[in-house]
Amino acid sequence: MRIKSYFLFVFPLILLLLPSCDPSSTPKEKYYSSTKTTNLELENVKSVSIGSSKYDVASCLKKKPKSIEVTEQPLYTTYIYGKSTEKYDVKFKIVDNKVSRYDFIISKYDTQKGIHTGDSKQSVVRAYGKNYYEREDTGATIIGYFDKTHKLNIEFSLDDKDKVGGVLVQRING
Repeated sequence: MRIKSYFLFVFPLILLLLPSCDPSSTPKEKYYSSTKTTNLELENVKSVSIGSSKYDVASCLKKKPKSIEVTEQPLYTTYIYGKSTEKYDVKFKIVDNKVSRYDFIISKYDTQKGIHTGDSKQSVVRAYGKNYYEREDTGATIIGYFDKTHKLNIEFSLDDKDKVGGVLVQRING
């Protein structure tokens, strides 16, 4: 009887978790050793770069975030700028009072090499070079670059017309 009740509890839980797993998604870490390094040292958004202090964010963007979310495990804070948390302009992940990641989804912001959302995949490759990896994640094509010297990663999410829909820059752990 005990096994039956255990099965009745665990089996539905597994069924709930399975759809959230995307088997077509490949973690970017898989491409780290096979992708040549690209210098991303100067990457920033409005003068905020990976490693900037949390105080630099509001100072450089000249306003307070629309929303601040705190996550307990692991502990980090997200500063969200834009109309809402769903339709944001730019988000900053703050760990130990420093920016560890940021991403933007509107053309108001651009990368250090001038790439905006709406730019083509060819524009990205012209600006950043051919040393990129390509992967699928939740139905989107992602192209990315690693800076192994400065432990940085930049990824460009592409829509079905190979146009940039979002840009993510983050510190590489390890």
